[in-house]
Amino acid sequence: MQQSCSMCGGNKAVQVGSSLQKCPVCEGTGKEIQPGLYYCYGIDIVLTALQALSNQSVQILDKPFKWMWAVAQSTGTFTSQVVDGNAKRPFSNQQIHSANAWGTAQNPFPLVQPYVFGVRGQIQVNITDLSNANNTVRLTFIGVELDA
Repeated sequence: MQQSCSMCGGNKAVQVGSSLQKCPVCEGTGKEIQPGLYYCYGIDIVLTALQALSNQSVQILDKPFKWMWAVAQSTGTFTSQVVDGNAKRPFSNQQIHSANAWGTAQNPFPLVQPYVFGVRGQIQVNITDLSNANNTVRLTFIGVELDA
């Protein structure tokens, strides 16, 4: 159950001078905005030398997931393309080098615009090894679970 906005008291507007304006805290909804709870989705992928795999995926659980940071750990370099499996929306026009699209646990790569995957959606990854050796890749999608 959502609470009334602490700024406007659920009125959707606030008094500014002599006029009413849309509440800047709740964006005119009258409800307290819940930022969501921290959550991560991970995908473990094992690649042989120069192997390419399509549609490696993880399913979103029972709440929408707002993806905010990208982290990867691997034993070699790779290229990847992330796709919203349900909407068929790719996040790049082609696979991108791992150094340009993924951060580390100490320095996560922030998305310029966070993206919301729907309930029971899929995060899919197309990935190719560049190391010419066996490569173990762990991709972590960090964000928040939103109220449905």
